[in-house]
Amino acid sequence: MRDVVQGNLIHLTEMRDGDAEWLQDTQWETDLLRNLSADALHPFTAAEYSELAADPDNDERFFFMIRANTDDGLLGWVMLDDVYLKNRRATLSIAVPVASDRGQGYGVDALNTILSFAFNELGLHKVTLEVNSNNTAAIRAYEAAGFQREGINREAVFQDGQWLDLYAYGILAAEWW
Repeated sequence: MRDVVQGNLIHLTEMRDGDAEWLQDTQWETDLLRNLSADALHPFTAAEYSELAADPDNDERFFFMIRANTDDGLLGWVMLDDVYLKNRRATLSIAVPVASDRGQGYGVDALNTILSFAFNELGLHKVTLEVNSNNTAAIRAYEAAGFQREGINREAVFQDGQWLDLYAYGILAAEWW
């Protein structure tokens, strides 16, 4: 299984001791919470982060920690949620909370690694996600991994006194391969 979740720059692991506390602390990094959710601010406790990874037999959610290959340092998390095995699709979420870890290719590598898992191991046909229209760095990463914009939910996010669009992205297994 280790090779399945091994990227060029990162590898995906289980949640380890101290990871939930790291997630709780780093959720306050600049722009992280506002870009993770299209709804109101909801900071998580360490216990709530632990619950995301709590049930390894749950086939509706696959939650991984993102770690650097160079030093096993924690970089963030990635999750396939709402996994529908009959329809072979899932929703993707990802976060690289610390600003200094962004822009180094970790996010795109993590996307490609989780997509390899989704398409090659789970046999999924499609992975989708939503992103705020002003989150240009995330949009670049999603498009670099092959995601296509499939729709726009106009003025769906209220942020800083203005309305923003919410973009729907998707990628099919055949497109990623």
